[in-house]
Amino acid sequence: MDISLLLSAISDALWGLPFLLFFFGTCVLMTCYLNFVQFRYFVESVRMIFAPQANSDVVEKSGTLSPFQAFMNTLGGNIGNGSLAGIPVAIAVGGPGSIFWLLVMSTFSVSLRFAEVYLATYFSSSATAEKSGPMYYLSLLPGGRVLSYLFGVFGFGYMMTGGNLIQCNAVGLALYRAWGISQTITACVVFVFVGYILLGGASRIVKLLDKLVPIKVYGFLISAIIVLLYHATAIPHALYLMVTLAFQPQAVLGGTLAFALQKTIALGFQQGINASEAGLGTAAVAFGTTKGQDPVKSGIMSMLSVYINTHLICFLVALCVLSSGVWNSGETSSALLISAYETVFGAAAGWIVSVLVMMFATSVVVAYAYNAKVCWEFLTGGRWPVVFIIFYAISAWYGTMMNARIVWVINSLVTGSLFLVNTIGLLYFASKIKDGLSAYQRKQKDNV
Repeated sequence: MDISLLLSAISDALWGLPFLLFFFGTCVLMTCYLNFVQFRYFVESVRMIFAPQANSDVVEKSGTLSPFQAFMNTLGGNIGNGSLAGIPVAIAVGGPGSIFWLLVMSTFSVSLRFAEVYLATYFSSSATAEKSGPMYYLSLLPGGRVLSYLFGVFGFGYMMTGGNLIQCNAVGLALYRAWGISQTITACVVFVFVGYILLGGASRIVKLLDKLVPIKVYGFLISAIIVLLYHATAIPHALYLMVTLAFQPQAVLGGTLAFALQKTIALGFQQGINASEAGLGTAAVAFGTTKGQDPVKSGIMSMLSVYINTHLICFLVALCVLSSGVWNSGETSSALLISAYETVFGAAAGWIVSVLVMMFATSVVVAYAYNAKVCWEFLTGGRWPVVFIIFYAISAWYGTMMNARIVWVINSLVTGSLFLVNTIGLLYFASKIKDGLSAYQRKQKDNV
C-alpha cells in the first residue's frame, strides 16, 4: 500500500467526528471555566503590546526571551503560508462556510492559548534549560515522563514539517513561478540563510523577527485592503456566503449532508488550528523560556497573536477570495489568492503574492528554528547543538525542492497528536490556572 495513502487514511480517522467534538468541547469548556478570559482581557492584551519593551540585545546575555520577544516569536510562527495558502484551500474544498467554522473555533480556542502560556510561564522558574514549557508541565502529571517525551517528539515533528519543510517549499515554488528562479538555486540560498540565522543563536532570531513580522503584516494588510476597497460592494455578499454555506456545504464533498457538514467543519477547525496553533503548546515552548515573569500577564499578551492571525489575516484572505468572485474558479492554494489579486493588480498579482509568500515563510522558518531547538535540546538532553543546526538547514534545503504532499499529511497527524497530548496537561492544571487568574482579578480590583 502506498505510504501516503496509508497516512492519509490515518489522518482522516484522527480528524473524525469524535476528535472534532473533543476539540471544540475542550475549547468551550476552558472558555467557560476561565470566565471568557479571551473577551474580558482583549483590550488589555492590545495595550500590553504597545507598552515600552525591552531591547532584543537582552537575549545575548541571558539566552532567554522576554514576554514580548516570546510573543513576536509566536506571531512570526503563526502567520505563515497556512494563512495565505491554507485559507484558499479550505474555501476551495469546504466552501465559504469553512471560514465561519474557522472563526468560531479560533474564538473559543484563544482560552487554550492563555492556559498553555500561563502554565509555561508559571513553571518557568523551576524549569531547566533542557526541559521547559509543555515538556516541563507535562512531566508533572502522572505518567508525565511519557507525555513530555511525546510532546517533544510531536512538537519537533510539527516544527520540522509545518515550520520548515512546507514553508521552504512555498518559497521555492513562489520564486520559480514568479521569476523562473531554479528551485536548486533557491535551496542553496535558503540553506546559507537558515544556517547563518541559527549560528547567531536566539539573539539573531529575535532581531530578525522584530524587523520582519511588522513588515509582512503591514505589507499584506495594505495589499488586502486595496483589493477589498475595489470590491467593496461585494463584501456583504461574501459575508453572507460564509454564514449561510456554513450549514449548507457543497454537495461535492460527500453523498450525505451529515458527511459534507462534518467535512466542512473539519476543514474549518483544522485550518484554524494550523493558523492559530492555540492548544498545540507551540507558544508555550517560547514563553517557557521567559524566567520569572507574571504568568497571567504573559497569557493575556499571548492571546492577541491568535486574534491577529485568524480574525485579521485569515479573515481578510477569505474576504479577498470571496469578494473578488474567484472562489469557485477551480483553483486552490496560493493560485486562488493570486487570481483574487489579479482582479485588481493584473499581471503584478503573481509578484505581489510571491513576495508575501516569501516573507511569511521566512519568518515562520526563523521562529520555528528557536522552538525546534528547544524540543531538540529536551529530546537529546542538550547535546549535539551543531547537529541540530546542520539538520535544520539541510531540511530547509531539501524542503525547497521536494513534493510537499506527504509532508502535509504528516503535519496533519502530528498536529492532532500534539493537541491531544498538550490538552491533557491543560485540563489537569485547569484549577491552578483559574486560581491564578482569580488572584490577578482580585489584585486589579484592590488597585482600583
